Amino acid sequence: MSQTLYRSTVKSYTQTISAILACLAKGQKFCLDNNIDRNQLVNERLHETMLPLHFQIITLVHFSEGAIIAAYNGVASGPDMTLNFDYDGLQQYLEGSLQRLSGRDSKEIESLKGGEVVFKYEGVTLPFTTEDFFSSYALPNFYFHATVAYSILRSLGVPVGIANYIGRVRTTESPNVPAGIHQFTGSEYLNFLEGLAGA
Repeated sequence: MSQTLYRSTVKSYTQTISAILACLAKGQKFCLDNNIDRNQLVNERLHETMLPLHFQIITLVHFSEGAIIAAYNGVASGPDMTLNFDYDGLQQYLEGSLQRLSGRDSKEIESLKGGEVVFKYEGVTLPFTTEDFFSSYALPNFYFHATVAYSILRSLGVPVGIANYIGRVRTTESPNVPAGIHQFTGSEYLNFLEGLAGA
């Protein structure tokens, strides 16, 4: 199966957003179990020089759903810094974006190939082809902020690990695997890794 723009963007975005939502759910449970106000987590930072969890989550949406909108419009800019959510609001904001991304049609996304996206922000202008906008800018930014969001939760003691960050990998049953050997699905592999972490 050849790599398509849809698979490298929408499928990758939804896999990681689903994973971060699961991490946020674990964060919510961690707060309930330890009598912590989960809204305190919204302003937690990995380091004092870095931006808080709130920014990491809104930027995930910006560089996923927002990047696709930018590709349609041909113009990209920075994230909306006026957004203001509590912990539950961040979860709802990210969930809404996941639902909209999941509803994107693959043919629509493929039609964006060969276009141009110009990023403009605070005096900086960066022209990209659509493909390079995603592969060299939007996706690296997206994964950076996903990693920081995960790391903030982990640093606070939320019981998340690599399995939670990766989420459900996209496996495809192979005819080349010998008969009798079980081929894991993405969900089975996630459960397997979580089982190892809990052992």
